Amino acid sequence: MSPPPFFIVGSARSGTTSIARILGAASNVYLLVEPMPNLNIETRLMMDGRLEDPVAVLRGTVIKRVETGHGPSRIYGEKNVTLGPFLKYLHDAVKCKIVFIHRDGRDVARSMIDWHTQKFGNIYRECGELPPLARPALESAAALPVHHDTSDYSRPRPPVGSALWHDWPHLSRFEMCSYYWSTINELFLDQIEQLPRESWTAIDYTNPSPEELLRVADFCGLRGLARQEVERMLGQRINSLEDRGVSSSSATLQPAWEAWDGGLRRNFDRLAAATMRRLGYYRGSPRDWAPPSYGKWWSRHDAGLEWYEWMYQSRRRMHEDFIAWVRALERAGQGIASLADFGCGLGVGYADAFRDRRYIGLDLSARNVEWCRHNRSNPLHRYACVDFVVDGIGETADVVSSSGTIDNAYDVDAFVQSMIRASSGWIYFTCYRGWFPDLREHRYSWDEKTTCFYNDISPRRIRSVLERAGCTEVDIRPMATGRSDVRYETRVIARVPVKPAHETGSIRAAAE
Repeated sequence: MSPPPFFIVGSARSGTTSIARILGAASNVYLLVEPMPNLNIETRLMMDGRLEDPVAVLRGTVIKRVETGHGPSRIYGEKNVTLGPFLKYLHDAVKCKIVFIHRDGRDVARSMIDWHTQKFGNIYRECGELPPLARPALESAAALPVHHDTSDYSRPRPPVGSALWHDWPHLSRFEMCSYYWSTINELFLDQIEQLPRESWTAIDYTNPSPEELLRVADFCGLRGLARQEVERMLGQRINSLEDRGVSSSSATLQPAWEAWDGGLRRNFDRLAAATMRRLGYYRGSPRDWAPPSYGKWWSRHDAGLEWYEWMYQSRRRMHEDFIAWVRALERAGQGIASLADFGCGLGVGYADAFRDRRYIGLDLSARNVEWCRHNRSNPLHRYACVDFVVDGIGETADVVSSSGTIDNAYDVDAFVQSMIRASSGWIYFTCYRGWFPDLREHRYSWDEKTTCFYNDISPRRIRSVLERAGCTEVDIRPMATGRSDVRYETRVIARVPVKPAHETGSIRAAAE
């Protein structure tokens, strides 16, 4: 018995064309990529609840293609991104298999913007943004009047009367693309979950492997695909801008999500976070914005005590300012019995300065923590290896500080919020990369070599986070470094709101 026909579905820019070309190299398949008619108009009508007879539409188009192309010696396959609302009807009619392709929505939103500005210029044409278009995109958009653009018409819009419908004219194209990715993937997920489990499979095309492609080929009953050939085709980056003959400089492309500023992050999450969780890209924590390799270099880095002493000396003025600030609090009658240090390294400087009180050094590097435990014997001091942004430290300390670690954090706002949660009195931190008073949003830059971010911190955004959390006596200012490379660092001090009694106490137990 011949295997059933199959359909490759997924959102635009998710890899559907790539996998279609690869599976199309099998010896027993007849695979079409977006054959006409492709249901651009019908899929929009279906999503809007305005298509009266979807089965009749399928009989006159897709089912007719299956009947013509499928046979005992070849399997019919079709790739189309407009089949989402029709999957259950299609399965009921031809007992097909479904291959659902999905990709990290942040990558898709970025790719759609590049597709718009560099190649076609027709993604959500009603958008009020008018970014400069590359010549191919400008010519393509000019050659296709809006009222003939069924491809753009096929993309979902918010339901009439909904809150997002009212906001739609004011959204950026990036926000519209984020909405598209979320809405289309929710549609596909809702559809395939109504089908028998053995009739569909899913593949994450964010970083596809040859083995995953061969698994899908086996699911579809395809023969004649060799691993080496699949790997070669994956390396060609099928249907990328380069593959489509578009040459673009990095300066004209949308940045990868690791370089999005805080505003882009929040806008994407507002529209797509629920779908990111449903597809498994998010786990519901700030670490969702940490690349998989985050922190790995630091876990292997073994510069030794000399390097950390050099680091301390290079920013000595900042460290001395913090120590003097703690002493001033004490002279003013505020007892500082405990301090927590987010990103303690080897405890250089602070282990000595605070030798007469509880000092909790927290670091992502297990190597650093083990060194401190073996070489710093003060019974008042404890060291712990934790991701303090996500896991917290269990209890609270009178002062929670951090010296330059936030500049390398994967989520600056979450870092600050974690400091607030861990403190029963004050937070104090410095940002070593400089003073950026004009930034409205934190500016992130990812470095795969050192597996961390290098962030330019927005003082006004920090103030907003602190004030929304109820902090008072907020003091954010530039601090002269005495150096020529970075003349000013950013210093932040704030008193945290009083916590209920059950939330306060020593962090000794958590650190141990």
